[in-house]
Amino acid sequence: MALKVKICGVKSISHVKSCINGKANMIGLMFYNKSPRYLNLELAKKISNFAKKKIKKVGVFANADINKLKKITESVQLDYLQFHGNESVIFLKKVKKMFKIKIIRAIKISNKSDLNKISIFNKVSDYILLDTKIVKKKNLNYKKKSRKLNWDLINKIKNKKKLILSGGLSVDNLELATKKSNIKFVDASSGLETLTGKKNIKKINKFLELAGRL
Repeated sequence: MALKVKICGVKSISHVKSCINGKANMIGLMFYNKSPRYLNLELAKKISNFAKKKIKKVGVFANADINKLKKITESVQLDYLQFHGNESVIFLKKVKKMFKIKIIRAIKISNKSDLNKISIFNKVSDYILLDTKIVKKKNLNYKKKSRKLNWDLINKIKNKKKLILSGGLSVDNLELATKKSNIKFVDASSGLETLTGKKNIKKINKFLELAGRL
């Protein structure tokens, strides 16, 4: 069975074409303005209009207020909102009720105790993305590439149905990562770039080709 894939940080129509042709399940549109993958509203609308119902569209945020979420969700047709900041369960419940939209909650996994966060956000989230970066401060260093997760640690989680594996995934480590973690839904971003924030079409294509075989 092919892996499910989300390609995050797309910034052009050509990126989206590659994702659709390669049978990716989701694309991530970055609305956190400190990120090198940040999209302005006009470009996000163009990408969303092109993608339409061909692929699921995820808006990625970190510590955004309700007004910003409202403005973007009213302008860009999104299927999911993904949160990478200090957002609480109460805040996510409010967002879900207000916008009637699905939620992906990113959780930083550094050690065994971090796994307890999954149960905290499990009920309110449609998916939980396991990552190595969470925005706690305004000065998050995006110049550093994402580190790999401890896949053996992730494998100890019993119910993986809602989990998305992230953190430095590329064509070089995808097979090993999914085998060790036993997670069948992956999110790739920095591992598909030539420079930070600059996606490489060939890398996207090769990643999706491999994911289709795993």
